[in-house]
Amino acid sequence: MSKKLSPEGEVIAAYGAAVVAAFQVLINCLEESDVLQPAQFADALRVYTEMIKSNSGPVSDVTLAVLHDIRTATLD
Repeated sequence: MSKKLSPEGEVIAAYGAAVVAAFQVLINCLEESDVLQPAQFADALRVYTEMIKSNSGPVSDVTLAVLHDIRTATLD
């Protein structure tokens, strides 16, 4: 069952999708130029996410969700 988003929620969701897409394009370009190895960025993002969850105070669930979405998208 899908939940209807408010207009603000739709804007936030669209912004998040655009950020993820921009990261995918950037990472693809860097990998094609041999600046990054495949999955290098995703692995570094995983390490960073684990670090902020353990070393910081409370981390926003939204922040963690966006980081997760970026990491998942860049594993392709």
